[in-house]
Amino acid sequence: MLLKRKTLGLGLVLLTLFISGAWMMHKFYVSLSEVRYNTETERFEVSMRIFPDDLDRALLARSGIITQLATELEHKGADSLLMVYLLEGFSIEVNGSLLELNYLGKEPESDAIWCYLESSMVTAPENITIQSVLLTEYFPDQVNIIQVYHGLWNKGLLLDRNQVSGTLSIGK
Repeated sequence: MLLKRKTLGLGLVLLTLFISGAWMMHKFYVSLSEVRYNTETERFEVSMRIFPDDLDRALLARSGIITQLATELEHKGADSLLMVYLLEGFSIEVNGSLLELNYLGKEPESDAIWCYLESSMVTAPENITIQSVLLTEYFPDQVNIIQVYHGLWNKGLLLDRNQVSGTLSIGK
């Protein structure tokens, strides 16, 4: 009877480890973008937190180049490839007009990369539409979380492959 309990206990421990290990191996496909309106410069400043391995896979599929972002082995053209990808996959429309976005650069964080964009000048933003198809064509479960800030006002959007854009009324 004691052997049976030990075997059952060991089985439960192994089952628990297997289930928890399977959960830990599951990959989450998510990016976070903060879009802040700077009243002094009258521009939107965009900060995107994205996992570099996901970007590497997307850039490889698009260009055939192994970029190895945020590593010592980063390809010399990786930044240009990243810039084109971000500017093609992310857009901001304010009051019905598409804003020009400029790529400012990137910086690595422990397990992610922060990418920075800045919009052309826009005064009195009332409605903002954001489109993000980033990584959705490569990862069916990709979720792009967008948080928009204007002064004390802020609201968020949850975009994915099925809903690639959303509109917010600033101040409401």
